[in-house]
Amino acid sequence: MTAATSTSTASKSRHYPEMDERKHSNDGWEGAEEESPPIMMHVINNNNNDDDHNVWIDPKQERNFIKRLDKRLLGFAMLGNLVKALDNSNLGSAFISGMEEELQLTGLQYNWMTVLFMAGYLIMQIPSNMLLSKLRPSVYLPALELIWCILTLSMACVQSVNHIYVIRVLLGLFEAGFYPGIVFLIGTWYTKRELGKRMAMLTICGSLGNGISGVIQAAMLKTMDGYLGISGWRWMFVFDACITALLAWFGRKYLPDYPYNTNWLSNKERDIALRRIGEDTGSKLHDSGLLMVPGSTSSSSPGRQSTMSSIRQLLRNKYLYLFVLGWASVHLSLGAAHVLGIMAKKLGYDAVTANLLTTPDILITMTAGLCNGFISDRIRSRYWCIVCPAILALFGLIMLSRFVQPFELLYASYICSHVGLGSITSIIMTWASETISRDNEVRALAIATMNTCASLMWLWSPLVLWPVTGELP
Repeated sequence: MTAATSTSTASKSRHYPEMDERKHSNDGWEGAEEESPPIMMHVINNNNNDDDHNVWIDPKQERNFIKRLDKRLLGFAMLGNLVKALDNSNLGSAFISGMEEELQLTGLQYNWMTVLFMAGYLIMQIPSNMLLSKLRPSVYLPALELIWCILTLSMACVQSVNHIYVIRVLLGLFEAGFYPGIVFLIGTWYTKRELGKRMAMLTICGSLGNGISGVIQAAMLKTMDGYLGISGWRWMFVFDACITALLAWFGRKYLPDYPYNTNWLSNKERDIALRRIGEDTGSKLHDSGLLMVPGSTSSSSPGRQSTMSSIRQLLRNKYLYLFVLGWASVHLSLGAAHVLGIMAKKLGYDAVTANLLTTPDILITMTAGLCNGFISDRIRSRYWCIVCPAILALFGLIMLSRFVQPFELLYASYICSHVGLGSITSIIMTWASETISRDNEVRALAIATMNTCASLMWLWSPLVLWPVTGELP
């Protein structure tokens, strides 16, 4: 008890001169309160005199902090992944809703649109996350969204396939940084006991975007086709651009940076954020350097290693290669679900029905993914929450490989494969964020490397495994 009391007293006397310079009038903090010591200083002694990493945090204060973080960071992440999925799936929706006939496109040209997007996406994955680990996310990510908005709006104005090719490459370049960047940022703020369910919520918003894309396109065809002389599929891109502009504004206003340099955090909230990180990593806060830079506006921190050192550390990580192989394999197999709407149209369904047929599949996948994320946090296991859905996916893919008929059986096979694979994506990324490294730059590189290898699958699989050709037999 003596050690605990002396450590707590010493902690309470610690002073943060950098914090004294920062005023948070929007949070109701005045200068006099800024000089008061951080509140979370009680250290529990478990018969260890060197026990600074066992930090007790007031549950009520922590819950209030997490609620505020959820509204800002998780809110931006969920909306952003929904918009990203909308933008990714709107090309397929547009293709079966009039773009093919109006621009006189072929199935092979559609495949090349997908490949060119992935080429741009592949090029910028790792550089973008390297930049994010050194820059302020509240500036960098909204800037990407703004450019993304302009390019999506440009898709509504295309007049030839060559225009589409150029825009798709640029879209891939500027969209590449969002998903790995937001996964990296979420892993920076949340602890292991909170990460699984939030990654699941992030993932289901991507599934929701894919699901409602068909519904929105069907609505555009019914209500907007020909309005102001503009085709319904073009209105879809206008709608997506408006949502993306809203996302960019939201991110610039509310998105946090890092625990030590987020402007809208009060001293109490910053102290909670830093201590949660120290508690989650099991390392001493003083040794981590986190408490030494709370007032810094730069993302650099004491002891930051060079980029080459981070790369060497990543390449020596024994877990990286297994996660890369698993992540790439899952996304390669998910390609089957992305051609469901086109397949339905080729089998004779009209454009509206083909768009709507994708929605039940997506909604079921969303529900399964969300439940799987909550279960993985609840049972404190990622392994079984990957293996069991993967068995269901394997069954669906075996059925698809035989191209089973009638259509109802084929449709059920699509759902089995998509539900199984879609519900494990968030678990894999959560497990990787927890396991590979707690070093910011190494973790950013790991996430980007996983996504880059998954993108490599999409450079060839649309042309080899999922080609859009003539009428199906």
